[in-house]
Amino acid sequence: MKIIQANVIVCCPGRNFITLKIITDEGLYGVGDATLNGREKSVVSYLEDYVVPMLIGKDPQRIED
Repeated sequence: MKIIQANVIVCCPGRNFITLKIITDEGLYGVGDATLNGREKSVVSYLEDYVVPMLIGKDPQRIED
């Protein structure tokens, strides 16, 4: 099983929240909160530019990484 996609989701029910959705080649997915109040754009940029490309192709069961 490998990570094939990771989506950064920004939503705003009163304030900005950032969620990262990780999808595997077997159709499994997981979501996690990445909100940092007052620094949402920085977090989105970091996730999209650095973290997501690093995750693609990795084993999602290695949660300690």
